[in-house]
Amino acid sequence: MDFPTWYRERHGYGPFPWQEVLATRIAAGDWPEALTAPTGAGKTGVIAVWLWALEAGISVPRRLCYVVDRRLIVDSTVAYAQQLAGRSACTPAVVQMRGGITIDDAWIDPLRPAIVASTVDQAGSRLLFSGYGVSNRVAPVHAALLGNDVLWVLDEVHIAQPLMRTLRQVQTLRNDALPLPLRVLAMSATWDGANALGLTAADWSHPVLAPRLARPKPLEVRDIDPDGEMAPALAREARRLRDQGADVIGVVANTVRDARAVWALLNTDGEAVVLTGRVRPADRDALVAEYLPRMAAGSRIGRAPLYVVATQTIEVGADLDFDALVTESAPLSALRQRAGRLNRLGELPTAPIVMVHRPLDDREKKRHAWEKTRGTRSQRSLYREAAEEARKWIKKHKVRDFGIQAMERHPPLPEPVTRSPDLLAAHLDLLSCTSIKHGIDPSPWLHGYVDPDPVLFLCWRRDAGAQTVELAPPVRQEILELPIWEFRWLEVDQVLRWDGSAADWIDPSAVRPGDTLVLDCTVGGCDRFGWNPQCTDPVADYGDTAERLRLAGSDDVDWRALALGAGMPAPGRVLVYPGGALVLAATESTSEAAVRPVLLRDHLRAVGARARLMADAAVLPEALCDAIERAGSGHDLGKLDARWQAKLAADPDAPLAKGPRGDDPWLLLPRDWRHEMVSATQASRDLLVRHLVGAHHGHGRPTFPVAPDPVLWRQLGGWAAQFEGLQQQYGWWGLAYLEALVRLADWQISKEEQQ
Repeated sequence: MDFPTWYRERHGYGPFPWQEVLATRIAAGDWPEALTAPTGAGKTGVIAVWLWALEAGISVPRRLCYVVDRRLIVDSTVAYAQQLAGRSACTPAVVQMRGGITIDDAWIDPLRPAIVASTVDQAGSRLLFSGYGVSNRVAPVHAALLGNDVLWVLDEVHIAQPLMRTLRQVQTLRNDALPLPLRVLAMSATWDGANALGLTAADWSHPVLAPRLARPKPLEVRDIDPDGEMAPALAREARRLRDQGADVIGVVANTVRDARAVWALLNTDGEAVVLTGRVRPADRDALVAEYLPRMAAGSRIGRAPLYVVATQTIEVGADLDFDALVTESAPLSALRQRAGRLNRLGELPTAPIVMVHRPLDDREKKRHAWEKTRGTRSQRSLYREAAEEARKWIKKHKVRDFGIQAMERHPPLPEPVTRSPDLLAAHLDLLSCTSIKHGIDPSPWLHGYVDPDPVLFLCWRRDAGAQTVELAPPVRQEILELPIWEFRWLEVDQVLRWDGSAADWIDPSAVRPGDTLVLDCTVGGCDRFGWNPQCTDPVADYGDTAERLRLAGSDDVDWRALALGAGMPAPGRVLVYPGGALVLAATESTSEAAVRPVLLRDHLRAVGARARLMADAAVLPEALCDAIERAGSGHDLGKLDARWQAKLAADPDAPLAKGPRGDDPWLLLPRDWRHEMVSATQASRDLLVRHLVGAHHGHGRPTFPVAPDPVLWRQLGGWAAQFEGLQQQYGWWGLAYLEALVRLADWQISKEEQQ
């Protein structure tokens, strides 16, 4: 099926001409380096182009990683991808990567196509073997899948410059031993590099797209004093536009505090809603359900007046459509994105935009000068200086119209450069050593030499206790991401910290960046619009995932059947506690979920066959396919140890790979004894096979624990040098990928054996 027909069937209308050109170029293997279509021209359609090519059998990477550094836009991208995936014969996994939660592992399958929507931090850290919220032992698997057979799409590169440079360096540093590409496609209306695909002549005359491009957006600039207050000025301009006849008016502030203040002022004059990135997904979903029909593109006819107050979180991708816009001054690229929310479909003959600018005051100038002497800059300082440059550019070129076509007539303003370090081979040598605590922070390669706002993750519970949190860990819908300095505004005596496996009460002074904290609902700090430290009302609890499973009765209730009836697709282990139970989704762990015995010979045969299937599907060289199959067929030979078999109460004539007692402590086995170390000593003399066997639980990169069995450790002498040699041969991401094939084959077979 050709692309226009495929696209029309899934959207109800045809693609824009530039999207057809992109599909044609990708089909011919002629990939552009960047897409420069402006806001409102359907840039997220790149996901549709990729999926069409995948279904058509065109050679494209199996995974698409869509990165945009705005949390709300990640959510909307996931929703669009899910709509497309729901009708795809390829059944791609659609996964959202956000901090503070357990990421859906549906994408961790080398054979399954996947669309991963992520922020810079989440995807970038995983690529560099340092995934935030990912254990060291699993980190190589994530790096493997994001470093091979993947298309990285960076939306609005102007807010992700360091990651863009890092990805280009990764492309240079990758080893070509494996035929698995890593492609990078930048998206920015202000791209100034070569080999870019933008609007075509047909787009400028397209009956749907042309009005979006040509309609004027008259600009007025209001300068206020350096010590003036921004919120009253923004509210004043919004009221003026309302008096002039605009119904749905967007008001964009640069800080959450100012956005809240503007909302409070405007909510007394008419209905207003405030949208920021500091909101729980559950609250965001409720707001979207209530207000989106009155502010989304295509909703203009008959909609009631509304003030939509927001932060820069709406700059990228949000499909909103305002009649008029008031914005605080910002970098030029950000202003153009904000203007893209104005008269988005070109239905109005004209739509005004007002920019309120507050120059730098003396205190800010001194702070900026001090930061420059240190060599690192804060994000706020860089943003304010770029806004100052944009104001000068507008004045110099006498810009009076922010419409897309009108802006094409003005010379571009170069984007301010965010400096970042080069990614060197020496860095990767350390980053890939996930078995040791190297202590390297990947953030400079993701954000540059900028002092980032360290964040933490909050959720609220009615029963905020360690035991209940461990039974029902935080879930995506209840997590609020917040700069750590903002949390200091909340007065609490102690907080519950969840580290991914256990919960402990700590003093607020012990809170660290990246922590996930569970607060009692009575503490307050959040309302329906998100973070609000002044709010003392009890916060709604969205985290009691066991609530719908509560059922009066005894512990012999068929909880798995109940979970199936409640919509859980694959219920697994059941944890019963007074008053209810928690049904866990079936996991891809190995022995932890073993509730029935599995013969060792059957397990080894199945894992070897699955690993071979994965290697063949990746079109690896025959020698590598053989090595991977042999590693899978011998990965658990160490379990022939008599102590392990006694632990499982196995028949001596029928050794087991897994069984109900596989995780029980056993006096005859040293603590932390590793069966894969034994397997490695018995593996083939082929160094690659030996390594894949020894590393199939994430150890051995480059060392194993020495304490449990020093004799066994000495038998693996030279392991670190072997690891170094294999990385030089196959590359950092190449060796990780070969490991991942064996590991994921083991995970999949182990899961199937228990179903």
